[in-house]
Amino acid sequence: MSRYTDNQAAWIPEEKATVKVGPGPTPDPGENDVVIEVAYAAVNPTDFKMQDTPYFPLPYPFIFGTDVTGKVVQLGSNVTRFKIGQRVTGHCDSLLTHKATRAGYQRYTTVREILVCAIPDNIPLAQAAVLPLSVSTASSALFKTLKLPFPTMHPKPTGKRILIWGGSSSVGASAIQLAVAAGYTVATTAGVQNHDLVRSLGAAYVVDHKDPNAIQEILKVLKQNDLVLDSISAPNTQVACSEILGKIGGGKLACLLWPEKTKFDNVEIVFVNGLDPGMVDLDIGDAVWRKYMPEALAAGKFQPKPDAEILEGGLEKVQEGIDILRKGVSGKKIVIELQKEA
Repeated sequence: MSRYTDNQAAWIPEEKATVKVGPGPTPDPGENDVVIEVAYAAVNPTDFKMQDTPYFPLPYPFIFGTDVTGKVVQLGSNVTRFKIGQRVTGHCDSLLTHKATRAGYQRYTTVREILVCAIPDNIPLAQAAVLPLSVSTASSALFKTLKLPFPTMHPKPTGKRILIWGGSSSVGASAIQLAVAAGYTVATTAGVQNHDLVRSLGAAYVVDHKDPNAIQEILKVLKQNDLVLDSISAPNTQVACSEILGKIGGGKLACLLWPEKTKFDNVEIVFVNGLDPGMVDLDIGDAVWRKYMPEALAAGKFQPKPDAEILEGGLEKVQEGIDILRKGVSGKKIVIELQKEA
């Protein structure tokens, strides 16, 4: 039974409604859960998409929010990897479980242990909030759909290359680093203003996505049977990535949104579910969240990118954060400050 009855949450009262802050649900963690007192919660495109045109029905009133950081305040009976008071980040699963207690925009949230990661003291919790969904989604794309080997601290070069379209996005930034840690050479696209960022993450080849010859430039560095991940997955990027993949031998194109039709018979566009590492493919969650990420973050081998743009003011700022992201951001991620880190 939870001791935390003073919860507050940013509720969506009904479908397509705006946020209203009020008393939140009392945590009721299971034996494999971690209760986190949330300090920061990041805003994701899913938030405004589910607010504007929901993919599926939800049990309103409901709470959005996927990415959180904070401190551990309660542990399920089977959880031994963490301790009370530890700084962590977590990937919330409420959109699939339909349980408001497991959403991010509230003072206390409940997260599956396999999707929780310790954050070293030298990384601000606000910055670490950019990690959860991006790392999980990139992991699903790379290690489930595209079958890369799991990341290691000292990867052996595979001699293979992967294109990650949209390297300065949240998923793109995580995917670049995970692919490098899997021994792959990374080519990516990004706006000119973000070229230094993606190179710092490990990209070996960078092409301006606005270059009218972008596809031709990318094809110069890819070989037959190389891989492609579209971390933007808009209709136009799916077309571009399908053409590139089709011309290097075809295969599966990892995609984050609903697949568009492609004119290339040798290309299969596959939708990636970011929660698979915690709910379906537990070997991926174990390899990434339990083993690789804590060590890589502590050693400085994985950067939480893009940079956080912090909105102070607590849960009352959630709707503003969603509205900002709806208008579009580049090379940064909106993060709501629920309480300032001491």
